[in-house]
Amino acid sequence: MRRRLAALAGGLVMAAAVWSPAVGGAVEGADAAGGRVDHFHSVLLEAMRTNAFAARLALLEPVVADFFDVATIARISVGASWRSLPDAQRAAFIKLLGRLIVATYADRFDSYGGQRFERVDAAAASTGVVIKSQLIRANGEAVNLDYYFRGDKAFNVVADGVSDLSLRRADYASIIRKKGFPALVEHIESSIAEAGSAPLD
Repeated sequence: MRRRLAALAGGLVMAAAVWSPAVGGAVEGADAAGGRVDHFHSVLLEAMRTNAFAARLALLEPVVADFFDVATIARISVGASWRSLPDAQRAAFIKLLGRLIVATYADRFDSYGGQRFERVDAAAASTGVVIKSQLIRANGEAVNLDYYFRGDKAFNVVADGVSDLSLRRADYASIIRKKGFPALVEHIESSIAEAGSAPLD
């Protein structure tokens, strides 16, 4: 990978939901959510071993759509402006954001050098369950990855304490406030193009 995974979230430290360790037994839904995280990680490892960007896109697109609650991510990321958007515009934005997530993973998980993933723990959260895991680099360095679930899909990833959803919401709110919602769409389209993405129809 060319960049540290924590760059997915940048520098804003803020979790999207309060979590607490399990006490006196397993966390409800942890087995199913943990299995989904394990599968997602296995596909990321496969992507790392796939040289062509277009091939990584094709590999990741259905998995990202199945793993992430993109509609919830879109709604929370846009914030209060979401309520004023027509249904067709919401649907188009959800699709666009899904393309961005796929392109981001395809861009950043682009080379394999002995990395592995480990599932560490599960915890209860106000929204459901949190699966705590690590990406272990070949040199032993670990990146902590916490996946927050709502139902059977993840809606936030916290990398080394940095919430992807919180950073995305702050970034998008700033763009909407300064330039309007169309500028946000242009910003995301530019980010997809920068990652080398082709349209995923």
